[in-house]
Amino acid sequence: MLKKLTLIVCCSLTIFILPIKAQQTVNLNMKDVSLETLIKTIEKTTNYTFMFDNTLDLSEKVNVNYKDTSIKTALDKVFQGKGIIYEISGNQIVLRKEEQGISQNRPLQKVTGTVIDKDGFALIGVTVKGGDQGTVTDVDGKFEISVPKGTNITFSYIGFSNQEVKASDSPLRVLMHEDNTLLSEVVVVGYGTMEKRAVTSSITSLSSKDLVQGVGGASIATALQGKVSGLVISGTSSPNSSNEIQLRGVGSINAGQQPLVVIDGIPGGDIRSVNQEDILSIDVLKDASAGAIYGTRAAAGVILITTKQGQSTDEGRIKFTYTGEFTTESIRKKPEVLSAQEYLEYNRGKDYGGDTNWYDELTKDLPFSHRQVFNVTGGTKYSNVYATFTTQDQKGVVINDSRKDYSARINANFKFIDNFLELKTHAAYRQAKRTNHQPNFNQALKSNPTRPAYNPNDPSNTGYNIWLGGWEDFNALAESNLKNNGGLDKWLNGDVTIKLNFTPEFSFQTTIGYQNRQWDFHEYTSRWTKEMQEAKRTGRAKLGIDKRDDVSLDSYANYIKDFNGHSINATAGYSFFETNREKWDMTNFNFPVDAIDVWDMNAGTYLSDGEAEMSSSKDARERLIAFFGRANYSYKDKYMVTASLRHEGSSKFGKNNRWGDFWSLSGGWRISEESFMENLSFINDLKLRVGYGITGNNGFSAGKSTLMYGSDQWWFINNEWVRTFGSTHNVNPDLKWEEKKELNFGLDYSLFNNRLYGKLDVYKRKVDGMLYNINVPQPPYVHYDMIVNA
Repeated sequence: MLKKLTLIVCCSLTIFILPIKAQQTVNLNMKDVSLETLIKTIEKTTNYTFMFDNTLDLSEKVNVNYKDTSIKTALDKVFQGKGIIYEISGNQIVLRKEEQGISQNRPLQKVTGTVIDKDGFALIGVTVKGGDQGTVTDVDGKFEISVPKGTNITFSYIGFSNQEVKASDSPLRVLMHEDNTLLSEVVVVGYGTMEKRAVTSSITSLSSKDLVQGVGGASIATALQGKVSGLVISGTSSPNSSNEIQLRGVGSINAGQQPLVVIDGIPGGDIRSVNQEDILSIDVLKDASAGAIYGTRAAAGVILITTKQGQSTDEGRIKFTYTGEFTTESIRKKPEVLSAQEYLEYNRGKDYGGDTNWYDELTKDLPFSHRQVFNVTGGTKYSNVYATFTTQDQKGVVINDSRKDYSARINANFKFIDNFLELKTHAAYRQAKRTNHQPNFNQALKSNPTRPAYNPNDPSNTGYNIWLGGWEDFNALAESNLKNNGGLDKWLNGDVTIKLNFTPEFSFQTTIGYQNRQWDFHEYTSRWTKEMQEAKRTGRAKLGIDKRDDVSLDSYANYIKDFNGHSINATAGYSFFETNREKWDMTNFNFPVDAIDVWDMNAGTYLSDGEAEMSSSKDARERLIAFFGRANYSYKDKYMVTASLRHEGSSKFGKNNRWGDFWSLSGGWRISEESFMENLSFINDLKLRVGYGITGNNGFSAGKSTLMYGSDQWWFINNEWVRTFGSTHNVNPDLKWEEKKELNFGLDYSLFNNRLYGKLDVYKRKVDGMLYNINVPQPPYVHYDMIVNA
């Protein structure tokens, strides 16, 4: 077990660019609509966001007809005589009840102070309200306000819970707490979003603040540890560990068991390609009713990752942030081994004159790792940008285990023609240079402690004590250090989205995505290792490349409409996905000196003698085409139902089963909204859910259902060995996807003013058509086995 000590240093610098037009105009023509509906329409058609307490009555109906009217003028007319006042701060509009009965004769009191977050950083633009007076905090988080003596001052800021403090003659220091409930009001559900209260499936939503902190250098999977029920993450403490992720257990024998990862709407992403600091939210689709819209790739669940966007302000502020993370680790408990003296007393074996703790030789105490993150974000109401650059150097507690990462990301958004046209782009690059030859701890724990690890006079000139014998007897330290095992991993992701907002209710968007992943690896084994000595070879070198390219296209329309207590959220679209993968590797032996390593493969004699091992392969092109739709209906936010359907075709499957349908149906009942629950004030929200869905699993290599050729066997023909080529496997034209059918019952609850909240789920799952290999007779089949559906 490891202990980790982390020190995080953060600082931020904010500068200003030229101010732009202070207020946006609105165009509204609506009749007999509630204030709540009007507010939602303004949010959809402008950059403004409203913030208000749930106790505020917004059910009153109004008629509005404004053309090119400033937001202030429009709101003045809307709220006139309705007992509601508002405060505009940047893109945020705060609504509250108009206070009555404040004595005009009470003396005014000047109140000053500073508003900070939990990390001690100043919060800019916090709304400060006392009586009928209001202001906002400046760039240093400071404020000054004059209020009637003894007045309670309210502090509000989007994403944070409201704070109320009594006026004081002494400077106030107000700590704002993040409101996790507010941050997760909107849930990403695949090809769109949905209000949390309308969700009828099993979905866990996390904001960036919910992730495990202090593990920025680790993978996102590590940061998810313990945050999602049913999500099991396994791996080691190595910087190069590839975490295995399972959601709701093992669902297949031979097909994929990893959840589908979708990054900014692009399916098939690699969770290792994203930094924790760049994440805005993570939504985990657990049951089939939530994942059915992703068809044959959703049987193991879906993880939706949304990255951060630029922060828009009326003033066009740009904010620079630096984060430094410095980490060290230690092994909490090492195995207890015999000293040289204890070994001799117990074993009475030969004394080689040393006193070596072999476990200590293979590990490091307090390796130092560091990570630097540089971030810039900002923009106006028409455009914004978010960019980061990250560098990190990680050292593991095991020798020869390290990793250096460099990554960059830029997200940009643009709005044109009064928000009719939106352009969104994401681009990210990451590379990781790794060294990861793991030593043989089993050998270390059974090695003779009287053997010295080092011997500068050893004939090998390696500086190690090299000895021969059976495979059970060798220098584990030398074996590790005399091997060079590493590589360079690269990820390049990019996408462009064009969105057309035809009306506040109807929009259409197209997203084109590209993902490139390349894994380069190399390994050199010295002639002085046990393996090479036994094989009588003077060194071995390996080089290889594994490359994958993904192209995707998603086009879909969204329709959202609220009227007379009814709410509709519908999506329909088309999806295209294509993958190409190729590999190459080479192995050569017998090098004149070890110093050549892998950087001159021609120097090995096996290549010149025609005996070097070389292979290359190109996987069958994988192509997927689908048509999909989803509709959600709710009545008075009390009763809701969601249905989805995906008609999908995949080149992975046989010609007789290439297309399939995957559907789901789910419903919800917010019991807390019923009249018989009014007296149970400690219950803030209580929702019962039930859902059923069918998803598929295509997680196996492409080409299993079609005829493919490759190098086959060596045959002795005309007194010489000849390499032959032929089919690589038996063809199965009836091969189809595994089909998972899942029934889920759930209960969402929030109690005691949202201090206690969570969810309970019970599900039953059945998998039909399980993929597995069977033995077949030869002939009529060419090969002895074939992949089939159970």
